[in-house]
Amino acid sequence: ILLDSLLQEKRMSINPDRILAARRKISEDPYDADSWLLLLKHAQCRSIEEARETYEEIVEVFPSNGRFWKAYIEHEMRMRNYDKVEKLFQRCLIKVLSIELWKTYLQYVKETKSNQPSFKEKMAQAYDFALDKMGMDIQSNGLWNDYINFLKGVEAVGSYQENQKIAAIRKVYQRAVITPMINIELLWKEYTTFEQNVNPIIAERLTTERSRDYMTARRVAKEYEAITRGLNKVAPSVPPTGSTD
Repeated sequence: ILLDSLLQEKRMSINPDRILAARRKISEDPYDADSWLLLLKHAQCRSIEEARETYEEIVEVFPSNGRFWKAYIEHEMRMRNYDKVEKLFQRCLIKVLSIELWKTYLQYVKETKSNQPSFKEKMAQAYDFALDKMGMDIQSNGLWNDYINFLKGVEAVGSYQENQKIAAIRKVYQRAVITPMINIELLWKEYTTFEQNVNPIIAERLTTERSRDYMTARRVAKEYEAITRGLNKVAPSVPPTGSTD
């Protein structure tokens, strides 16, 4: 009841005249991003049955925008329409290289597979899949951190499982610290601490072997960050207008 009342309150927060005005602008300019954003906000406040048509309109016009796909998928997830969520991911996930969209995919796997006996394996596979596609993104540090924390939280019984766990964590760390990304310095610090805690005798050798590649990745990350600073990666892509504005 509370949820329904909140949704009703949100529905009333957008004046219908503004929705009609947005529709008129879109009829004149199908790529009017501000009008589509208003319609997106309105759709998020409605029931999924009422909003689905609007979501489909938006992703048809902006098929490469992760923000719009994410909003659509999360609405279906809230209603536990997991069959529809699966189909939406099939339509967009590989084509839309958006960190936030891939985080939503990982959250979906957690929600739907957590009660399965093979959850740890499926979750690890999902992280590997995500990092294969998005691990080189300069903003991917959150994905790497989440995967490492997930592996650290896996229960290991006995020396064999503990050694497997250590090897899995080390493998991810060693991939991460040579990948140009924001906050790579923190990952390197965590990795060296991890190796020291595992075995101080071999820690220096293992970290020294990767220190040069880490330094290169850190330099590239700083250069890439400087070049892309101020770039709005979530802005909808629109056809060129020929204007210099």
